[in-house]
Amino acid sequence: MCRLLRPGAWAAAIFALLTIPALAGGRLNRAEYSNTVRDLTGVTLPLTQSLPPDDSGYGFDNISDVLSLSPALLERYFATAQRITSNPDVQKNILACGQQESGCARRLLGALARKAYRRPVKEAELKRLLAFVKQARREGDTLENGILLAVRAILVSPQFLLRNEGDPGSEIALASRLSYFLWSSMPDEELLGLAEKGSLRATLAQQVRRMLADPKSAALTTNFAAQWLEFRNVNRVQPDRKTFPDFDRELRVSMARETSLFFDAVVREDRSIFDFIDADFTFLNERLARHYGIEGVTGPEFRRVQLEGTQRGGLLTQASILTVTSYPTRTSPVLRGKFLLANILNAPPPAPPPGIPPLAETSADTHTSVRQQMEAHRANPVCATCHARMDPLGFALENYNATGRWRANDGETPIDASAVLPDGRRFSGPAELRTILKSQPDAFRNALGSKLLIYALGRGLDAADQPALQSIRERLASNGDRFSALVLGVIESAPFQAGPSERAGE
Repeated sequence: MCRLLRPGAWAAAIFALLTIPALAGGRLNRAEYSNTVRDLTGVTLPLTQSLPPDDSGYGFDNISDVLSLSPALLERYFATAQRITSNPDVQKNILACGQQESGCARRLLGALARKAYRRPVKEAELKRLLAFVKQARREGDTLENGILLAVRAILVSPQFLLRNEGDPGSEIALASRLSYFLWSSMPDEELLGLAEKGSLRATLAQQVRRMLADPKSAALTTNFAAQWLEFRNVNRVQPDRKTFPDFDRELRVSMARETSLFFDAVVREDRSIFDFIDADFTFLNERLARHYGIEGVTGPEFRRVQLEGTQRGGLLTQASILTVTSYPTRTSPVLRGKFLLANILNAPPPAPPPGIPPLAETSADTHTSVRQQMEAHRANPVCATCHARMDPLGFALENYNATGRWRANDGETPIDASAVLPDGRRFSGPAELRTILKSQPDAFRNALGSKLLIYALGRGLDAADQPALQSIRERLASNGDRFSALVLGVIESAPFQAGPSERAGE
């Protein structure tokens, strides 16, 4: 076990950091930082709680414009780097060559910095790291501690913390964009090696398929899907205990697990993206199956379950999404309709005008349904235009209560799940809603393509990105709407190839 660094050594590390020229590029967010440390050291450590939550933009927490690097956050990185390199398992993996062997520090730090910086290391950078080893030796410390000091400097350097791998159009930069898009982590040796040889673009489709098949692609579920579908918020919602006494931690965890497994299945089986809207299967354990009223599922383990003959199908009937789009005591057709417009149809409504009171979150009137209250609310002509778009979509889901359980009545009032869209189309209930959504396939292709492109680029979209979105839609339509076609469409698009800080044609 190495000794803790003395204050003077930390001061030297800070000084060395400040003398490195400033680099442009978005900061790694908490998930990316944790995954990168895992892949760099070979050890999984609970690091996300060591760092503050990341700000979000455009619905995601990997947007470069909002990921600042403040002095306070830098201090947290220093403390976390100390914690990482003090871990015996990390030390064992890092200090992999005989410590008195000539040239060990150079070889070890050169290899580690190449992985950490996601690019070849310059000689000047390597000399800067070796200076930490020399400093430690001058102060009477061991070679091992000197190497660990240099590793800490790597872990707090701009080259590690910031997403900047040189020329945005280079294959080195492309390798990093690929890995952080699909894995939320650094490139592996195969990816980086191909980029260094200039062979990555020639094998791009093959590499994408390999990466999607890798267990690390679960990051797409954890970091993209959980934000796109908002089901990461299920950990924070608090349904009213009096109204929903059966809601407990086990049900909460099961809700999120169902949606995670379902999204992951679409990715790994390369299914149609329209399975997100209407699929004949899901993943349940006994607790969630009982909540849904589905028989024949026993035990805590999740398993694939066919949904024929049930009131379920696709993401919109899953309890995680139905719960996060409800209030603690009741459903909200507005929240559910707004979710559908923003995330499934890519047509988010504007913010409500100032001075318009919201419908009360609670209502003790069991003789009046939420629908009846909403229709009274819509009588205000200022509210009517937006609610005419949102409410019908939400009304179709009213048979699901605020925790996603099927019901026939709202209080004492029978559920009316019928709806009329602004264009006059009539439908009723979740099954017909799914039919309506599938009847306008380009709307969903555009919505999901937009969300995934924002996530992949780490920035919002503008008019210059519209040709790329059109190309993504066309690629999906001509390839059976397979998820891999969506991913390849994003990766081969001009904005992704140009880099996150660039615009096609500029």
